[in-house]
Amino acid sequence: MDGDIAEIFDQLSDKLSEEEFEQRVEEKVKLMGGLCDKKTAAMLVAREFGEVELKINQIKPETGKVIFVGKVVSISEIHEFSRSDGSIGRVANLTLGDGTGTVKVVLWDEGTEAISRGDITAGQVLRVKGITREGYMGTEVNLGQGGGIEEVDSDIQTKSEPHKISEIKPDMGDINLIAKVLDPGEVREFLRKDGSAGLVRSVTLGDETGKIRVTLWNEKAEIDLEGGESLELVNALSRERYGQVELQVGGYSLLKKSDVAVKYEETITSISELRAGSISSVSGFVSGLGEVREFERDNGAVGRVANIYVSDRSGRVRAALWNDHVDIIEGLDIGSKIDMIDCHVKNGWNDEIELSCGWSTKVTFAPPE
Repeated sequence: MDGDIAEIFDQLSDKLSEEEFEQRVEEKVKLMGGLCDKKTAAMLVAREFGEVELKINQIKPETGKVIFVGKVVSISEIHEFSRSDGSIGRVANLTLGDGTGTVKVVLWDEGTEAISRGDITAGQVLRVKGITREGYMGTEVNLGQGGGIEEVDSDIQTKSEPHKISEIKPDMGDINLIAKVLDPGEVREFLRKDGSAGLVRSVTLGDETGKIRVTLWNEKAEIDLEGGESLELVNALSRERYGQVELQVGGYSLLKKSDVAVKYEETITSISELRAGSISSVSGFVSGLGEVREFERDNGAVGRVANIYVSDRSGRVRAALWNDHVDIIEGLDIGSKIDMIDCHVKNGWNDEIELSCGWSTKVTFAPPE
């Protein structure tokens, strides 16, 4: 008997024999004209005998009514929205996990009060009865009529093996990551469409497989961070921006410092090996200085740019320093040691390789020895 089917039978073993169970499963498959597999048929048989708990990896959008037990991995903010009749609704998400995976549980209106009262907290083990559907980021469970949540005394180990940065692709959800803070960034304020103020912060994290930019939103942006610390992200989302994969950490995610030591080593590319279209880091010395030029942007604002030349043992390349980076040119001299981390490599005049150092580039230098 298949492992998943055996788990379902274990919950029915006091009601019928294994032979009777398998016979009923085969009858269900035939009755459905082969439109369902044995695992689905086993769950249909189980329902006839009452409530059967599923593992989270058995829960699919088409499963329908489900009962499962999981540990609260993360809790979202409570979001308010306006309905078509003018009333205000509330919604929040829980992410629950067990040893097989994670799933989102959606709470509506009065259901969100358990969060606001603090009755539901991260780490609790809950028994959930609800109905499945296809959500924005995969399967979701709604409580619906007759559904509910109750706390249970159970020890559940979640499937919490974190991702490596090299494994993260665009449009992934439920990303867990432990990485080293390379650049803690700064908290910035912005105005939402409704005129309210929000907070945003761009942080760069790294592990032994690479590095990634992470956007922290609102209260997550206020975390106290220093370079070199380890940070744990639970239930983050990924997206592609300007050709690079980034992570988004907002109300649906959990963010905390970690005691796990993470190794990271910056990859330095030799100038002779730079390729257009990549984002690369270069270490060398200043071999040429240009003048600062001002230009007018499309919105009428004034920008600044300055060109310098950087050399290493393999070659020489022109680098454009934009806006705030232009200020450092006053401290540069021929022979200054310079590191430029995360430069955009592009084809310039006569298809010669050049570097563009914008807001995402970190530039440091030291005087000539």
